[in-house]
Amino acid sequence: MDSKDIFERMKAGGSFRLDEPQFAPVMAFVTRTQELSVQLNTSTHIDEGREWLSEIIDSPIDTSTRIFPPFHTNFGRFTTLGKKVFINHACSFLDLGGITIEDDVLIRPKVNLITENHPLDPAERQALLLKPIVIKRNAWIGLPLQYCLE
Repeated sequence: MDSKDIFERMKAGGSFRLDEPQFAPVMAFVTRTQELSVQLNTSTHIDEGREWLSEIIDSPIDTSTRIFPPFHTNFGRFTTLGKKVFINHACSFLDLGGITIEDDVLIRPKVNLITENHPLDPAERQALLLKPIVIKRNAWIGLPLQYCLE
């Protein structure tokens, strides 16, 4: 068993068993995130939504960043948002492996960023495989390709 804190180990990526004793604090954070997400997704003002998401990710979000609910995340603690980021409606971030979105990024509705998976081998399927996502400055996750070709 690795002596590092589970959160440090997760940030480093790799494989984690869901039944290992150190995983309990992760599940506690997931429960907290679920509770806060209700508040985020019923917010009626952009500033209020930003405040709830700041609480979820456990870090202040710049006032130039906007999130349109609904927004879903399973963890939140490993999401980092830059300045002048726009996340449109109905996006989902599964961030146990870490999601970094740099400045000036635009994300269209219904984008899913998923940093975790399960092994293909059924005997190992109770593990999580984690790998980070980094979206670089000025990126645009925009319209589906068919709209760009018309």
